[in-house]
Amino acid sequence: MKYFLLLGGFSGFLLGFAPSLSAGNHASDALFTGAVGCLAGAMLFRGLHVILMICLRSHIGALVEARAANENAAHAPDPAIRS
Repeated sequence: MKYFLLLGGFSGFLLGFAPSLSAGNHASDALFTGAVGCLAGAMLFRGLHVILMICLRSHIGALVEARAANENAAHAPDPAIRS
């Protein structure tokens, strides 16, 4: 999770700082914009990480359930064969 926060913070900082500085703003204003972008990017990537983990857990759960159903169906006696 820390890598999602780091990547989101870094990309948010770059996306806020670079355009602000190239637009001719003072360095202090550009750094403030970069800091706000850093916080916003980190929180957005954190939310994306939470959503990703929820989706992965539900997908793995569905795979486990499907595998268990297939194993139960394979071990069930065949109704066509009568003793």
